[in-house]
Amino acid sequence: MFKSTKGVLKALAITALLTMTAAVTCAQTTGSVTMNATVSNFVELTSGGAVTLTGNMGGSVITDGTANSPLAVVVNLGELGPANTNSFVKLSVPLRLRSNVAYQLNMVSSVAGAGATAFSLKDTDVGFGLTPAARPANLAAGADTNSTPGDPTIGGSTDANGRWVFAGANSTLGAYAVSGQVLTGPRINQAVSANSNTSLDVPSIFAIKPQFFDPAPAITITAQFTVVAL
Repeated sequence: MFKSTKGVLKALAITALLTMTAAVTCAQTTGSVTMNATVSNFVELTSGGAVTLTGNMGGSVITDGTANSPLAVVVNLGELGPANTNSFVKLSVPLRLRSNVAYQLNMVSSVAGAGATAFSLKDTDVGFGLTPAARPANLAAGADTNSTPGDPTIGGSTDANGRWVFAGANSTLGAYAVSGQVLTGPRINQAVSANSNTSLDVPSIFAIKPQFFDPAPAITITAQFTVVAL
């Protein structure tokens, strides 16, 4: 009788163990984490660094460019009349572009305070152009389309009255009295870190040939760049 009871207890213990083992086997063994996010269009225009001013008589760089900082250059071009015998007063302003999408760089310009006669300095007397190089290997592949003829001091000639005329279409600020495209292209950056310094560096060049313009003591020439995503 004792043996039988012991056997029953042993059987119950085995049954209980099997029951507990089955409960562990049926526990949850998988799970998931769901995350939502976005990546927005990104385009950026900053200064590419220090500007270069040559051919000037008087004048100076008042607010220089600082690489990767907002573009806010201020320059006094100095004398633009016949007292300046240099071929051109030339200003080179480096631009820096970054994007994760196709982009378009636009510009609008104006000339104020120069006078309003036929002999006053006009926006067509201010040459303009971009001189971008081919993209380096650390940028996304693609070609950038330049809407300007390049360095405005190359080419050009005098008209029938002896006034200097810059060569090519979109070669002066007169072409940008209203906002217009100056450069466009596919995405610039590869999938690099957000704080990467890789960028498309584009020199922008402004040039004026000193001439017998009407006297004007306070001329203001502005060029406003804007980059947009396409």
